[in-house]
Amino acid sequence: MNRCMVWLGVIAWGLAGCARHNLQRDTIYCAATIHSLIEGLFDGEVTCGELRRHGDIGLGTVDGLDGELIVLDGVCYHAKSDGTVERVPDSVRTPYALVTPFEADVTASFTEEMDYDQLKARLDQICSNPNLPYAFRIEGKFPYVKARSVPRQAEPYPRLIEVIRRQIEFEFQDVEGVLVGFRLPAYFDSLGVPGWHLHFLASDRSGGGHLVAFRARSIRAEADLSPNVFVALPQSEKFARTDFSVRKQDEVDFIMGRAKKK
Repeated sequence: MNRCMVWLGVIAWGLAGCARHNLQRDTIYCAATIHSLIEGLFDGEVTCGELRRHGDIGLGTVDGLDGELIVLDGVCYHAKSDGTVERVPDSVRTPYALVTPFEADVTASFTEEMDYDQLKARLDQICSNPNLPYAFRIEGKFPYVKARSVPRQAEPYPRLIEVIRRQIEFEFQDVEGVLVGFRLPAYFDSLGVPGWHLHFLASDRSGGGHLVAFRARSIRAEADLSPNVFVALPQSEKFARTDFSVRKQDEVDFIMGRAKKK
């Protein structure tokens, strides 16, 4: 029995090594799934060091749902519940994150004033394939940004929707910064958040969080078409016992600020 377990471990390690070796640009690496987060599985299994081996830009959260995770230029940042930001060591774990090795396929600049909805509409026209995922790096000058974060949760963990009902929002005035994130197709609803999902990081790395709204004076947007996906699923007992058979799109919409909970 022990011998079989050893051989299985070697095989699993070899397959994981091959998968890691084959990852390349245009590949999104998913650490867990958005539905594991929705169901309150907040214990991290993937380290930030591992994330950085799979991508240099992305977003997610930190172990215990402790605020927002922002990955930019190969560095992991933690946006805390007060909107301040600190650099994250490689040993910190994440229960959910998406990263990709970013290399722009599309670049666009906008000098007119616009808000979040207007920017999404413009980029939807440029990135015209709705059935493939895109990663974004968007730099700009922002007269106003509203972002959010949440404090670290304690066990027994609540479901994500209960945490978001008590989320903390904060505002930034006259700030330069970067928006990073993804636009995912509708069929990604089992892995990530369909549609737009961006996090904000101030250029001086003093503040950030999950993007809620903004006004911008000047924007330079880069988009990376990423048609390949690698998913690292959790192997915890909690994940094994969780029922994912019922989709909860209404909760996803509420969590992302797209709809009010009825």
